[in-house]
Amino acid sequence: MPKILVLPPRPLYAEIVTPAAEGKLAELGEVDRNLSDKNLPREEVIARVSDVDAILTSWGAPVIDQELLDRAPRLKLVAHAAGTIKGFVKPEVFERGIAVTHAAGVLAESVGEWTLTVTLGALRRLVDFDGIMRPDGDGRSSPRDAAPPQAGPSAGRPRGWGEDKRAVGYGEELYGKRVGVIGASLTGRAYIRLLQPFGCDVVVYDPYLPDALAAELGVRKLAELGELMATCDVVSNHAPTTPETDGMISAEMLARLRDGALFINTARAAAIDYNALIAELGRGRIRAALDVFPKEPLEDGSPLRLLPNVLLSPHVAGATVESRRRLGSTMIDEMARFFAGQPLRYGVGLSQLAIMA
Repeated sequence: MPKILVLPPRPLYAEIVTPAAEGKLAELGEVDRNLSDKNLPREEVIARVSDVDAILTSWGAPVIDQELLDRAPRLKLVAHAAGTIKGFVKPEVFERGIAVTHAAGVLAESVGEWTLTVTLGALRRLVDFDGIMRPDGDGRSSPRDAAPPQAGPSAGRPRGWGEDKRAVGYGEELYGKRVGVIGASLTGRAYIRLLQPFGCDVVVYDPYLPDALAAELGVRKLAELGELMATCDVVSNHAPTTPETDGMISAEMLARLRDGALFINTARAAAIDYNALIAELGRGRIRAALDVFPKEPLEDGSPLRLLPNVLLSPHVAGATVESRRRLGSTMIDEMARFFAGQPLRYGVGLSQLAIMA
């Protein structure tokens, strides 16, 4: 029977491996689990791989490089129960003929759903309307914390009605909007599929998107990023961080956004000039929904926290109860396919590293 090294520590393992998936894992071979509450030190991992056929990794795994491979002569499969494998699976893994698979596609569906959520929420001004219904007017106080109503000119008038509602204005529909997607990555494709019922005119800037896939997705490819930035009502960034995309969404590109446009970022921050984005948002000309930032966690003193036209979230677009559970089960299913001699569904090849996040 194959031997499988399982690296996620106990708290993470409990989140991503269901009892059913654990039972399936036990049937696949001899399982050597990390039973500590922390990620194993690299030296301990190296000491435990000499007779391992497969490794189940996740966040915090050590880099799998030549040094580790030299100690793992039997290794045939790396299954990553998290997002991208870039950065810790080195090219020599592929050169050794070791199969690699990852659960980025699982997280992509959640990111796509989140992107649709903030698109609708921002366009319909959900947070603004919630805020004017709260006791302090900004949505941060719960009713139990509220001070009793004070006598005065507005006494007796329920919050949120009349002048409060008029100050926010009407929201906008997503139906029929022109939506620009930067990067038809796994997350970009998930978002595009969810947009289909809304009758949007979806355009994509991605030099690597094959024409056949663009047709399958029902989108139009644009040759220039500038055209997308200048002509869309909603722009959502899903580009990976590569030398080619670094700083791609520059101050000049952000200045092309039309007044009232919504800019969304659920991808890495390196593609965007965040200082320029903050400046554009400070002018009140555009709106944004941001889940990732150049430095995380976002500093308390960041100007973004004070801007009313920004919807912020703490890098949670891919995190749901269901997606976490699917991470482990998906990779254990991949292991079962591999050991049965079947093709991997989420396999990664060496050629993908160059354009991968």
